[in-house]
Amino acid sequence: MHATLRCTIPNILPMSTTDTTGSPDWCRLPKNAFYRVFFKALCMIAVSKPSVEHWEELGQKSEEPKWDKHKKMVINRFQNMNVTAGLVLTTSAVFISTTPPNQTLIPYASHGSYILQVSSFIAALISLMTGTSVLIIYDNCYAHKGILEAFKRSRRRLIFCLILMAFPSLALAVSTLALMPSL
Repeated sequence: MHATLRCTIPNILPMSTTDTTGSPDWCRLPKNAFYRVFFKALCMIAVSKPSVEHWEELGQKSEEPKWDKHKKMVINRFQNMNVTAGLVLTTSAVFISTTPPNQTLIPYASHGSYILQVSSFIAALISLMTGTSVLIIYDNCYAHKGILEAFKRSRRRLIFCLILMAFPSLALAVSTLALMPSL
């Protein structure tokens, strides 16, 4: 396993808690180029920033208004994503359950189109369900600063949290991309 992906526990391991750029170990970018690009993309999709270093400063007592502003921004983004997923879900359900008015003009009743429409429906449903659960979790759990301490103890937990936060966006993108060619 790559050294930066291992769980590092400060005060037990003889490692420094910061790298040469001054970033703490828990939010430092991986050294491997592939993992670095993957981590940056994951952060961009999940929290709209290229890293999670801003969580460190948002967790301090003096940054309470910035934390609230950040939390409202993330919650607003998930709410908008859920509305969009609901619209894509409804649109794909309508196309699945109706016949086209003019088969030659709009041929969305073929077998290939149905497969793409059902795929779009399933991906939109997954996006809506995970988006709602992430919204509930983020609103309740991230109100407590102790969750950041849990991320500092386990790099794996941070990665899984970022994947969970990015999953609704990825599922919505798959749903939209599956619905477009089905028409």
